[in-house]
Amino acid sequence: MAGAETIEFRHEFVRETFGLLRKRLRNFALGMSAVWVLVRAIEWIDRISEGIAEQFQWLTFVGLALSDLLMAGVLAWSIYVGLDRGSSRNMALYTSLGLISFFSIHLVISNYWLDPYTAPLLVFGAVHVLASINHPWTGGQATIPLLVFLVARGVYVFSDGVGEVWSDVLGIAMSSLVALPGILYSSVRHEWRQHRFGYRALSNRYGVLRNELASARRIHEALFPEPLTEGEIRVTYRYEPMRHIGGDYLHLTRVAHGDAAGSVSLVLVDVTGHGIPAALTVNRLHGEVELLYADDPSIPPGKVLKHLNRYVNLTLAKHSVYATALCLRCSPKNHTVEIANGGHPPVFLHSVDGTLDEISSTAFMLGACRDDEFDPGTRVLPFHPGDKIIAYTDGVTEARAPDGRMMRIEGFRSLIATTKCPQGMLPELLLSAIAEHRGGAPTDDDTLVVEIHRMLRMAEPVEPQSPGSSLDGVLATGITRSAD
Repeated sequence: MAGAETIEFRHEFVRETFGLLRKRLRNFALGMSAVWVLVRAIEWIDRISEGIAEQFQWLTFVGLALSDLLMAGVLAWSIYVGLDRGSSRNMALYTSLGLISFFSIHLVISNYWLDPYTAPLLVFGAVHVLASINHPWTGGQATIPLLVFLVARGVYVFSDGVGEVWSDVLGIAMSSLVALPGILYSSVRHEWRQHRFGYRALSNRYGVLRNELASARRIHEALFPEPLTEGEIRVTYRYEPMRHIGGDYLHLTRVAHGDAAGSVSLVLVDVTGHGIPAALTVNRLHGEVELLYADDPSIPPGKVLKHLNRYVNLTLAKHSVYATALCLRCSPKNHTVEIANGGHPPVFLHSVDGTLDEISSTAFMLGACRDDEFDPGTRVLPFHPGDKIIAYTDGVTEARAPDGRMMRIEGFRSLIATTKCPQGMLPELLLSAIAEHRGGAPTDDDTLVVEIHRMLRMAEPVEPQSPGSSLDGVLATGITRSAD
């Protein structure tokens, strides 16, 4: 994956460099053409006006004219490549290097009517520095025109047969110093461009990633059900992922018809890990849970837990991905709650009389054992009007205070026992208390708190016993615990 990202980064950097090179090649070639035409025109006019051309050997004269024509052709080609949006990346690079390289040869041949040794050196140095500043070359690429110039200059110097060989060699070697500023500048700027491009690419990638995560969070949260705010069994919850998306998941099903009408089933899953990998796992488990309840809305919690264990064991455990799960079903008709807990933190049953019971795990975490070894160990407990169940994920009990103290189960139990609030407000108040325990620091784990509350039901209207009864036309509406 890292290799793919490196290749993608290099591809984007090369593409940006090509666009910059093509545009700057065009501008540089246009500017150089204007200066070159002006200088060569002045030189030819000066030679002709002074009659110098008559003193030339015709071969030399033709050579100079041919050199000028070739130089003009190279400049024209460079302008064309700079203007052609369809030109390849290598074409633009080779043309920019070829322009300066051929100019160095042309410079040695023409000498620009100045000192044949000093003038070409100074002019080449100036043009090379300007070209290095203009073109986005690397240090190695900026060295190529210098090598061509040194070869051309060496041929010119040694061809006249004048001077000492070693002194000429030393002079040619020292000539390379004129291109040193351009080479150093190209090398430093290339490194700077790479770092700047990398920072910009990471910033852009981070922005794209944040947008994608925001979209992923909306999709992930769409998996969560709407709170149940009607009926005898009501469910509210609050979810706080560690990152944009996380590995906690909640499913709710209310049975509308049949013998189990009015019962509510809940599945709470906590996948190992955080972030995108955990969210992808949740997405897979969501499909399994939805399928189970679509086939049988009144499916027992133990059967759901056993099926999820089999699925995780066969498909996810081989990738070292596991999960804990809580499956329960509240039945107002039977005044019971069935609980199957696969390695999940204990559930609290808060009775209307103030009793707070802790219901521990009844089975292994999902995926830890094979299907034939897994026993959901379902428990059936009384669940009367006014009772409530508080379920949560381990992000609650593992919340750390600034001094390192964890909330733990005992601390959360104490919070539940001391928090008094209207029905439906408990998850929000508990999360606020946990955030206060953390000292306002971001959560270290995905955190989910769920409250399942059985409402105190209103008694049925009492029909008058006789026409003269004092209760005639009056409805008795006292609150009872329901003794169905």
